[in-house]
Amino acid sequence: MITIRSQIVMAFAAAFIITRPVAAQEKADTTRLPQALEEIGQDTDPTKPVLFSLRDEFLMLKNNSSLNSFIFRFDRLILETLEVPGPVRGVITRFDIPVVTYSGSSTTETGLGNIYMQALVAPRIMGNFALAAGTGLVLPTETSPLLGLGKWIASPAIVPVWFFPRKGLAFIKFQDWFSFAGQANRPSVHYLTVTGQILRRISRTWWAALDTETNTNWLKDGNTWYKSGLLLGKMFSPRIGIWLKGEIPYGQYRLGDWIIKGSIFFTRF
Repeated sequence: MITIRSQIVMAFAAAFIITRPVAAQEKADTTRLPQALEEIGQDTDPTKPVLFSLRDEFLMLKNNSSLNSFIFRFDRLILETLEVPGPVRGVITRFDIPVVTYSGSSTTETGLGNIYMQALVAPRIMGNFALAAGTGLVLPTETSPLLGLGKWIASPAIVPVWFFPRKGLAFIKFQDWFSFAGQANRPSVHYLTVTGQILRRISRTWWAALDTETNTNWLKDGNTWYKSGLLLGKMFSPRIGIWLKGEIPYGQYRLGDWIIKGSIFFTRF
């Protein structure tokens, strides 16, 4: 029998294998380090790969329960010879490993959540406008029914992005999430998220972002809930940055009352 500890160790081993070539590349590419300060907000820009990040997301659910996800995120740029006229050449891949804690009135469980993988390409269409597109995939790797959805979920996305040189960017992300396999005793999933964000440079090392997201459940008569958030971030060096974000869900069908997120990340350059 595979234990929770074994599953987490295997997930970290897979992530290490995936990201090791990138780490080796970064060590050699020191001539580009000063450019990193011009890439503030990289961890919230869908067209920019991040070498590695640690993030924590705390959701206060209804009925005095909560869900906390500590996420190990690894990005890798593959197919770098792909001639894409855009902010980055190649395909941006993402690998999220969440360690999730659910706390309810009578139980608390911690374990591996649903691993998420994503691949995006971001060709520049014209001028300062790019169109990122690709898909995500949610794997049913949770170690408890309380920590995940128990389904294989595909999540194709399209993200129009507008860049404002030395000032920031704005984007709208359309992403449809639908299950196609998994545990038969778990409910099917099909919902759409639409996220609009404006990111603005405050100074050479500080930035802020505002966003609003809608979540529409197609399997429940199109019931929709919303959340809006404010993010503040800072680069401490050409390689390391952090951000903190607060979100407020609202609407009749919202899942919880408030959300706090934070991240420390390491850039590719």
